[in-house]
Amino acid sequence: MIEVKSFTFNDYQENTYLVIKDGKCIIIDPGNYYDDENIEIKKFIEENSLSPLFILITHVHIDHVLGIKYLADEYLIDTYIPKSEIDFHENMINYASMFGFDKYDHQNNVNLIDDSSKLTFLEIPIEILSLPGHSPGHLGFYFREDKLCFSGDVLFKNSIGRTDLPGGSYDVLIKSIKNKLFLLRDDDIVFPGHGPKTTIYEEKKNNPFLN
Repeated sequence: MIEVKSFTFNDYQENTYLVIKDGKCIIIDPGNYYDDENIEIKKFIEENSLSPLFILITHVHIDHVLGIKYLADEYLIDTYIPKSEIDFHENMINYASMFGFDKYDHQNNVNLIDDSSKLTFLEIPIEILSLPGHSPGHLGFYFREDKLCFSGDVLFKNSIGRTDLPGGSYDVLIKSIKNKLFLLRDDDIVFPGHGPKTTIYEEKKNNPFLN
């Protein structure tokens, strides 16, 4: 059975997740930036004797990638980012300073994925969902057997992601939710990039942007 540990990091209150099973873990959207945040996630990993395997990125916005370099170097692990957002990634140093993250440390060595890529976590398939709208190459990560979906900044509890950033589109975002996420099972748990977790059923029934 997969366990999920969440952290809330950086000035944007971004959710960083550890997906845990049998003493191993993967890290989704590491937003750790400040020294105390680096210490917090490292302490949890070490106190629970976890071995990180790799890092997954839903989309390349600054608040979701601040901790890549620290964790990749600390645990000598690979990072996977959306293929069509490589240009954003390569320019992240400029973006970071624009948003006040002057201590941002860039990870040049990344692997590119899209919804046709094959990834597993301890032989558990990770279904990669193409969810553009908030950003052009946004991905979701779905663990079907455990009924867990990491939606990044596409779908929040009773809300949706913003679409006024470069590459964003309101119409595309709504289609991503209704044509991809809403095809998942009602009792699937959604872990968003900000705010509390929710379920597909909750968002179908109560999300004011989707009714």
